[in-house]
Amino acid sequence: IMEEKCNTILQTFKENGCRITEQRKNLLAIILQNPGSSFKELYYLAKASDKEIGRATVYRTVHSLEEFGLMKKLDLRIS
Repeated sequence: IMEEKCNTILQTFKENGCRITEQRKNLLAIILQNPGSSFKELYYLAKASDKEIGRATVYRTVHSLEEFGLMKKLDLRIS
């Protein structure tokens, strides 16, 4: 099931003109394995598996997922 989700997400990225890199594939796997994680948590998890990954890559990927409606933005404001 996770592989199907990953393939669907990658297809959406392709349809929207995004490059599909190994870093992005690995990051998507981390995101799918850690639902509900904050951006900071995702970044540290990604950094642990790929020392070369930068904050910008994680940010752009998460932002794209939100933009394409594949991920809900966390609302951290206090009401």
